[in-house]
Amino acid sequence: MKQQKADRRSQRTYRLVSSAFAELLGEKPYEEILVQDILDRANIGRTTFYAHYFDKQDVLDSITEQELSMLTHQIAHAIARQRVVPSLELFEHAYHSQNQQFLALMRSRAGEPLWEALQTALCRAIEPALSTLCAERRSPSIPVPVVSQYLAGAFLTLFKWWVEASMPYPPEQMESIFQQLARPGVRAMFKEK
Repeated sequence: MKQQKADRRSQRTYRLVSSAFAELLGEKPYEEILVQDILDRANIGRTTFYAHYFDKQDVLDSITEQELSMLTHQIAHAIARQRVVPSLELFEHAYHSQNQQFLALMRSRAGEPLWEALQTALCRAIEPALSTLCAERRSPSIPVPVVSQYLAGAFLTLFKWWVEASMPYPPEQMESIFQQLARPGVRAMFKEK
């Protein structure tokens, strides 16, 4: 993204473009979205668009970066509360989010870079939490990085299904379901080799 300006007009342009792009992602695949579609939906001119973005990929990258920043904040908050997997915080973030950009990205193939970055961020957060848990018990029979990948992948698969299914269960119930499914994997770490 081009250097972000702080004035009100620029901020308004970023909001209009992001909102228009999210709406379009909800209607058609990323590959079919044209810059002209974004301009028409945002009701801005081509010059204004190109003063803020290089192309539609730049718009996608900008939205992905913003969403990842919010999600990693949620992860950091959960880790500060000494939770191994910040599942409740992430379920709640999605459930209470009025952010159409987030939901559009989560439901679109264009959101794959966000999913990958989120997997990496989750693994980075889970691994130290598991290491702390291991230090309190005994040496794990399964390497911590393997369990970290497993938990992050299992969580994100469930999370993605839940978002794509239009969140049919409340966050607290999804947290309980995830914990019931994940606990055996964590316990397996401490079984005898």
